[in-house]
Amino acid sequence: MKTWWHAVVESEHELMNPTSADKIRLLGARLGLGPGSHVVDIASGQSGPALVLAREFGCRVTCVERAPEFLTAARERIREAELEDRIELVEADASTFELGRYDAALCLGATFVYGGLVPTLERLRAAAPLLAVGEPYWRSWPLPLEPESAAARRTDEEDWLPLPETIERAESTGVRVVSLIASSEDDWDRYESLHWQTLDRWLAANSGHPQAEEFRARGAAGRDRYLRWERAAMAWAIFVCRA
Repeated sequence: MKTWWHAVVESEHELMNPTSADKIRLLGARLGLGPGSHVVDIASGQSGPALVLAREFGCRVTCVERAPEFLTAARERIREAELEDRIELVEADASTFELGRYDAALCLGATFVYGGLVPTLERLRAAAPLLAVGEPYWRSWPLPLEPESAAARRTDEEDWLPLPETIERAESTGVRVVSLIASSEDDWDRYESLHWQTLDRWLAANSGHPQAEEFRARGAAGRDRYLRWERAAMAWAIFVCRA
């Protein structure tokens, strides 16, 4: 069985997006969460935001995640935090998971589950009055046109827009963006460089792994892309929306 790239490089991320625990706490405040609130987190990864929100606000969080590697880590973290009564883990493909009704719905950095920002908001607005979606956008525009930059881009980057157009795209679904919690350069550096460090440790411990050279090359390309132009051009934010 092949080793999953993200299970390696994101194994040490407490938050699997370029944000911080303080900003997740700010998100909880912007959503008005409290002990009576019930939140759903789509593609919740290792349940980092759920742990922060449940601990800080006493709310209940239903985490929907399909990756067994992330679920295993999430179970351990929830157990260690003694939050089993506040956080429910659902092992399911979020794209087919039947949503109920919640006080707030989150999809942080995972709009690919539903095919993009617009279908994500269309899906979640039927489940909750308040939505929080984490999405990249371009800080500078137009993008670098050097051949090496164009060749290094990921396919999903073609779908992203500058900030005003990203908000226009979100509001085309009928929601209203009522708050913006943007990542800082420090958030980005912490998130990206932890990938490098985690991969470096994995390669040192798995030098004979059949995918070692593939992962080494992929990691080097991602690091080079980030340092050459993505760090200056790309941004990420949590958009809080009222349905």
